[in-house]
Amino acid sequence: MTTFTRPPVNAGTKAVAQLSQAARAHREYGELHGTLHPEVWQQLAESSLPRAALPIQFGGLEWTAPQLLEAVREVSVADPAAGWVAAIHGPAGAFLSRLDPSVTQDFADRTLVVGGSSVPAGSTVRHGERVRLRGRWPLVTGAPSMTLAALAARTTEPDGVSVTRWWLVPPSALDIEKDWDALGLRGSASYTLSCDTEVPHAHGIDLTGPPVIDAPIFRYPLYALLAGCIAEVARATADRALAAFTELAGTTRTRYGSGPLAEQPIAQAAYGRAHGRVQAAVALLDSATRAAWTSATIGEVRTEQVALLRSACCQMVDTAEQVCRELFDAAGSAAIHRHNGLEGCWRDAVVISRHALVAARGRQLVGAHHLTATAAKDL
Repeated sequence: MTTFTRPPVNAGTKAVAQLSQAARAHREYGELHGTLHPEVWQQLAESSLPRAALPIQFGGLEWTAPQLLEAVREVSVADPAAGWVAAIHGPAGAFLSRLDPSVTQDFADRTLVVGGSSVPAGSTVRHGERVRLRGRWPLVTGAPSMTLAALAARTTEPDGVSVTRWWLVPPSALDIEKDWDALGLRGSASYTLSCDTEVPHAHGIDLTGPPVIDAPIFRYPLYALLAGCIAEVARATADRALAAFTELAGTTRTRYGSGPLAEQPIAQAAYGRAHGRVQAAVALLDSATRAAWTSATIGEVRTEQVALLRSACCQMVDTAEQVCRELFDAAGSAAIHRHNGLEGCWRDAVVISRHALVAARGRQLVGAHHLTATAAKDL
C-alpha cells in the first residue's frame, strides 16, 4: 500500500507565519554564512510550502496559485534569501504532476521537498528501463533541504528525438559543492550539485508537456508559476527598499541641505517615481495572475494570458531592480551602510533579475509570441 507522510496539521497560514518569524530572526546568519540558519531550514521543510503545489497523490496540498504566491511574498518580506528558497521549493512540487501515476509508490513514505536545476548540464545513457545520469549543475537553490532533486539533461528517445528531461535524484546520490558566493540572496545556499548515478527512466519529467494529473494548480502554466514566485521575491524586495528609504530619509541630513533628506525635492521626486512604478508593476502582476488563475479553475489558460503573465513577471523584476538602484542612488552616502537595509535590497534585486525565467529569455518568449504568433513550449 502506498502511503505518504501527512502534511502538518497547521499546513497553511500558521506554518508560513512561523517560517517567516524564524527567517526574520536569523536573517543575518544567512548574510554571514551563505546558508540559512539550521532552524530556518527545519521550519521550511516542516512548513506547508514544499507541499503547496505537490499533487495530493504524492502527499501534497494543491494550493491555489494566489495562495502560494502570497506565501512566498510573506517569507520574502522576512528574509529575501529564505523567500528565494521558498520560491523554488514551493512551485517545484508541481513537477510531479507530469509523472505517470504508476510510479507513485516509488516516492512513498517520504516528506518531499523538491528543488533542482533547469540548466541541461547533464548527460544520459539509457540501459533498458534505467538511465545513467552524469553531470554537474550550478546554482541549485536550497540544496541543504531537498529530499528530491530534479536535474535537467538531454536524452534521446526511442524514436531518435532528443529532448530535455528533468531527472529525479535522491540526495544520497548527489555530491554538494558549497560554492555559493553571490552578492545578494546570500543565505539561499544555491550550491553546485553533481552526480554519476542510475535512475529509472520513468523518473524523467518533460516539464513542457501537459500534466497527467488534472487540478487547477496544474492547469496553471508551470513556467509562469515558477516565474511568478520569483516575481514575488522581487516585489517584496521593492517594498522593503521603499520602506528603508522612508526611514533613512527621515533621519539623514545631507551636507548641503537645511533639513532631513525627506524634505528635499530631489528625494521626494525619487521616492514618488519609485513608488508609482512599483504600484504599476504590482497592479499588472496581480491582474495577470487573477485572470490566469480564473481560467485555470474552469479550464485552459489561453496563450495570450500566459504571455501577459510572463511579461508581468519580467516587468515586476525589472522594476524592482531599477527602483532599488535609484533609491540607493538618491540616498547618497547614507545608503552604503548595511544597517540601513537599502544596499541589501539593491544587492538582492540584482541577483533576482539574473534568473533565466525573468531575464532576457523570459522577455524574448513573450516578444516572439506577439511578433510571430508562435508560442514556445516553455512560455
